[in-house]
Amino acid sequence: MSDAHARFGKRPANLPPQVLAEVAKQAGVVAACDAAAAGPQWGAMHKLLLKAKVDPAAIMKLVANRDVAGLADLVRWLHGEEVAVVEAAPEPEAPAVDPEVMRAAMKVFRKRLRYARLDAESRLGVGPMSSGKRNDIDAIEAPREHPMPVWRALVAAGRLRAVGGGFFALAVDDLNDD
Repeated sequence: MSDAHARFGKRPANLPPQVLAEVAKQAGVVAACDAAAAGPQWGAMHKLLLKAKVDPAAIMKLVANRDVAGLADLVRWLHGEEVAVVEAAPEPEAPAVDPEVMRAAMKVFRKRLRYARLDAESRLGVGPMSSGKRNDIDAIEAPREHPMPVWRALVAAGRLRAVGGGFFALAVDDLNDD
């Protein structure tokens, strides 16, 4: 597999041995630490990986998900080993959800999206008397009033689009915010 398409981006060239040793040592500390108290260790790991010139997107995935197994793969990859590409798990099938619950969830979603847009437009420098810039908000996090299976069912029904990271957008933006 070429490094350009590797799971962690392009392999850093000329990685100093002391940085590699620091990364391996900190990875061991992170793996041995209790998951609830590992925040500072993950922060230090983040700084070391940036110092090692690892792709920032790959770093953020590891650190944000607190992925200890992925971190071990990254350390092996930095040592020059080939690491197998992990296949993405297939999306779980959307559960059957009561139409009334789906209707209520859509109502909450539209209200939250409308409020997010109004909040963005009420800031300084936005509006007809200044630059006239409109809001750029088209996706929001799924409101917590309803569980994630409800939002997946709405995506399967074609009423919402999943944009990633727990964010959803209207499939057809029919909010009349003009």
